[in-house]
Amino acid sequence: MIKQNRLVLMLVHYFNIMKILIILLLSTFYLNLTFAENEVKNNNLNADNFPAAVIDMKKVLSKSSAFSTLQKEMQEIENNFKKDIKKEEEELKKEQNNLVAQKSVLSEEQFKEKENEFKQKVNKVQSKVEKIRRELEATMAKGMQIIQQEAVKHMKDISIKKGYLLVFDANSTVIAADIINISNLVADKLNKSLPKITIDQDKEKKVD
Repeated sequence: MIKQNRLVLMLVHYFNIMKILIILLLSTFYLNLTFAENEVKNNNLNADNFPAAVIDMKKVLSKSSAFSTLQKEMQEIENNFKKDIKKEEEELKKEQNNLVAQKSVLSEEQFKEKENEFKQKVNKVQSKVEKIRRELEATMAKGMQIIQQEAVKHMKDISIKKGYLLVFDANSTVIAADIINISNLVADKLNKSLPKITIDQDKEKKVD
């Protein structure tokens, strides 16, 4: 009798395990089926029937011929300024050496006067360098603004034509399908409408 009871318990336990396994198998099958259906739906997705897009402005700028031109011109202007400043720095270095050499033959008052004149020249060069830096940054910012405004204009035109209700920043989006990324399209249109930016170098060189 005891053996029969044990046998019954074992059978009940066995059937309970089988029920659990069957439930797990059915659940897995259902999840796989749902995933497959979603994958089919995603494959049928295209940019024409999806109401949103993403754009990577860094990628647009990297493909922009105008931005490349801007960088090259800014680098050329900066190099020219560095050459001019280097000449002035060399002259100041010579003057400093001469001043140190004259210290022993000049009176304290005379040396102090020449030292103050030298400091004024150094401050003038430092002010000039700072002014150049600000002007270069302002010119670069202005050029970037022109390029970005042109890119945004194309982004808006594409959104209207494609019916996009929203355009997200690709860098702040966790996951986005390539099919709704309009960065390359915007870059192509940008290169046609704004192939380059020319900086007025004569104006940039006028630094006192």
